[in-house]
Amino acid sequence: MTGKSTQLFSTWYCPFGQRSWIALLEKGVDFEIVETDPYNKTSEFLAISPRGLVPTLVHNGKSVYESFVINEYIEEAWPQQPKLMPSDPYDRAQARIWVDFIGKKIVPQFYHVLQSQEKGHQKEAKDRFLDGLRVFTSAMSSTEVPYFFGKDFGLVDIAFIPFALRFNILVHYRDFSLPSNGSFDRLKVWMDACKSRPSVIPTVAPRDKMIDMYKRYADNTCKSEIAEATRKRAPFP
Repeated sequence: MTGKSTQLFSTWYCPFGQRSWIALLEKGVDFEIVETDPYNKTSEFLAISPRGLVPTLVHNGKSVYESFVINEYIEEAWPQQPKLMPSDPYDRAQARIWVDFIGKKIVPQFYHVLQSQEKGHQKEAKDRFLDGLRVFTSAMSSTEVPYFFGKDFGLVDIAFIPFALRFNILVHYRDFSLPSNGSFDRLKVWMDACKSRPSVIPTVAPRDKMIDMYKRYADNTCKSEIAEATRKRAPFP
C-alpha cells in the first residue's frame, strides 16, 4: 500500500466494489485500490471490515462498508462537482428508492439466472430479471438524455452499470438476451452512455477473465456469501 488517506479494499471481479471504484473516479479522488481476497480474510482486513465484506472504504483511518453506503459517503465527503445525487430532497429520495430497487429486485435475479441449474428454473429467473429491468427502464428519463435522471450521471446509474456490464456473462452461460421488440431501447441507450463514461472504462475487466471467474457461479459451486444467499433465496449479506 502507498499510505494514501483513501483506500478502497475490493477485488477485481466484484461488481459491488466496482460501484465504489466508479464513484471515486467520478469525484476525482486520489485513492488506492487494495486488492483483497474475500475468501481468505486476514485479521487486518477484519479489523476494518468486521463482516469481512468487500468493498470497504478507508478514509482518514475510518472505515465504511456496503457499496450503497460507501457511495453516499463519497458524495458527502467529497462534495465537489460532479454531484452524484440530485439537489432536490424529493429527487434524492427517488434516487434512494431506485438504488434500493436495484439491490432488491434486479441484482438477486441476476444471480438466480446464473446459478439456476434446471432449464425451468432458469426461465423463471430470466422472466423475473426481465420484469425488474422493465420497471427500471420505464422509470428512466426521456431518450433525449442518456442517464437515469437525465443528463447527469449519478448513484442510480452507478448502482446498476456493473451488472449491465455483466450481461455478457449471462449471454455466455445462459443464452440471455434482451427482447428486440423495442421495450428495452431506452435501456440500451443508457448502457451505451454508461459504458463510454471515463469513470467506467478503467473499471472494466477483460471479458475472458470475467467469463472464467463466473464459471463457479454458473456451475453453482461458488462459496461466496452472495452465492450462498442465492441458493437459500435469502437476503443478500
